[in-house]
Amino acid sequence: MTAAFTIVPRHVLGGPGYIAPSEKITVGCVGVGAQGTRVMMDFLKQPEVQIVAVCDVNKESSDYVEWFPNELRDKQRALLGSRYSDWGSDWKGPTAGREPARRLIEAYYAQAPSGTYKGCSVFVDYRELLEQQKDLDAVMVGTPDHAHAVVSIAAMKKRKHVLCQKPLTHSIYEARRIAEVAREARIATQVTINNQASEDTRLLCEWIWAGAIGPVREVHNWSSRPFWPQGLDRPASGEAVPSTLDWDLWLGPAPSRPYSRVYLPFVWRGWYDFGSGH
Repeated sequence: MTAAFTIVPRHVLGGPGYIAPSEKITVGCVGVGAQGTRVMMDFLKQPEVQIVAVCDVNKESSDYVEWFPNELRDKQRALLGSRYSDWGSDWKGPTAGREPARRLIEAYYAQAPSGTYKGCSVFVDYRELLEQQKDLDAVMVGTPDHAHAVVSIAAMKKRKHVLCQKPLTHSIYEARRIAEVAREARIATQVTINNQASEDTRLLCEWIWAGAIGPVREVHNWSSRPFWPQGLDRPASGEAVPSTLDWDLWLGPAPSRPYSRVYLPFVWRGWYDFGSGH
């Protein structure tokens, strides 16, 4: 008589939809302001992902810009369900930063403890995250525009996959450099462009490729933007830097200047050194 045994995969023992901790993609989120928090919440919902670290130059503040009133609060409440009342119900405005992000992540994972999750690490400087967080597979970059390429290239050089917010770069040189590093590192990179990924855009492309609307000789495009102030004068003097913010790290590769509320929050996008500019 011969004894036999069968090795059953761990995901089978765990039931439908179960993903073993060792098979999850570990992610660090760099830049968890309003937009970074939105993307971070989408990552939290993905069963194959485990967020293990967050990094932001701002510890916490309630002055972030929302797409509509109470947007962040409502999305956080929907994510956490009944646990929201124990977490952020006393906030008086759109709150984000590295500490709110950490608390949100840990509150979400506490709803379905895996027994292996050790909590969310917190960093102020993305370079320290990349150096110290040894278990990272990928990095989400949600910083202001001027730091996108700098953080993405640093992550790719560490062989981390990258998902970056648009625009991927701040200059043509940065775009070429990112392409070079991505090829050298042989890792996956992606930039989030919602309209290009939409079904409407794909359908329009198919119409043009198939000649369904005849030859296309001219295209008119328009936008409801900007939503942020434009054409502001650079202030003659600076203001006191908020105690929660590391202004020098926020400036990153941009030219140095004193802190002012004409740059933050989100007004930075109207300045060429930080955003699109006009």
